[in-house]
Amino acid sequence: MKNLPIIFCHYGFSKYLPYVFDCAKISNPNKEIILLGDESNKEVALRCGVKHFNLRDFAFGDELKTFDNTYRLITSQAFDSYKHGEDWNKFVFRKWFILYNFLVKHDIEKFWHFDSDNMIFKDLAQVENRYVDIDFTEQSNGNCIKGYFGNHQTIHRYNQKILEAFSRKEFLEETERAMKGHNFPCSFNEMSVYAIFKEEEKIRTTQLAATVEDSFFDDLLCRAQGMKMEKLPLGEDVKVVRMNPDGRFFAIEDPSGKPIEAYLLNLSWMPIYLFDGILKHFRKNHKKPNCHFDPKSKTLAQISVPLKQNLKSLRKKIKKLFS
Repeated sequence: MKNLPIIFCHYGFSKYLPYVFDCAKISNPNKEIILLGDESNKEVALRCGVKHFNLRDFAFGDELKTFDNTYRLITSQAFDSYKHGEDWNKFVFRKWFILYNFLVKHDIEKFWHFDSDNMIFKDLAQVENRYVDIDFTEQSNGNCIKGYFGNHQTIHRYNQKILEAFSRKEFLEETERAMKGHNFPCSFNEMSVYAIFKEEEKIRTTQLAATVEDSFFDDLLCRAQGMKMEKLPLGEDVKVVRMNPDGRFFAIEDPSGKPIEAYLLNLSWMPIYLFDGILKHFRKNHKKPNCHFDPKSKTLAQISVPLKQNLKSLRKKIKKLFS
């Protein structure tokens, strides 16, 4: 099998990017790692040895124009859609049209694609044979397309479903009414359309988080998904993940207590110091020979919280008390 690239899509600069890129370069030294980004993240990508392309250069075509003309933001009142000055909810749709254009332009049929806050610890070429008979894998408990892609035409089909979904007037009006009734953050997004796509189209897929040979790809660090949980020092809920002396990371199955190696950790909504602590452990130890799982090895909750982060958290608590 051809050495498949790893492709990230991200607009704006986020502090976690260098940690994610460095981790991917260490774990997959023989793979081309690509960022579809913009000028604000070009420097960090190139510094980390990641090939950078501008999203703008692939934002073309009648389908994308149709989407831009029909898209509407549908959210609950508690949902904040704007990040880095743009409608992030719109971007998570647009990126699929842009990504498809990029794949066609560069004749890439098979590849890996993750959100830009996912840290990869496994040489992905070693597990690609698991997925040769499927179109793509899923993350987020089967609610979105992420991970391995065996056929870029599936993205084209998904894009067609996005356009179709935004043409369903009565459906969108009903969805909007339902969203407005929620008092928690939610939106009509790429996962909403994927649910439709999955129900109405014939696709071959499997969940990336499924445990295979005592290993798994984490869906979301802050969700249990059958693993034991604990709290970080500042209160965030996370899976219990032990940092083995050989640089590997193990979640702990609940209730069996069995260690399950994490090939990837999805650090959405996690503090920056966690990215830093994880990368330092991985960089320092990844070349060591594999050893037995150490049940006394440190967990993520034992990574030191910087004083600055502690003070920031304290200010938030004080502000909340007097608001």
